[in-house]
Amino acid sequence: MTLASRLEFPLSKAQYLFNRASQPGEGGDKQNFWRSELGFESPEAIQDAILAAVSVEMLQPQDTNEYGERFRAYVRITRPNGISRRIRTVWIILFNEDIARFVTAVPDRLGGL
Repeated sequence: MTLASRLEFPLSKAQYLFNRASQPGEGGDKQNFWRSELGFESPEAIQDAILAAVSVEMLQPQDTNEYGERFRAYVRITRPNGISRRIRTVWIILFNEDIARFVTAVPDRLGGL
């Protein structure tokens, strides 16, 4: 297992979470969850909240794919509207690197409100 030296979360990934509305049957509506349910007003706020909640020590091995090793970390985020949700974040450490790169974040089904 590769150990991460740091986390990397590009703003473009937060923009995807903030702006993406899925077609019916193609997964959850990311935009609705992050904007309406949690009350985030910008991609930067999502990025800041996740980075404030996650540390490299929290990463748990998930699996390996053709690009590298994937990890997950569960965090609880409370946002401006007062709602608190448990979120599963996914990260990847590419082969021959030690940077954990953000992949996605989804509500944890068991985490509830």
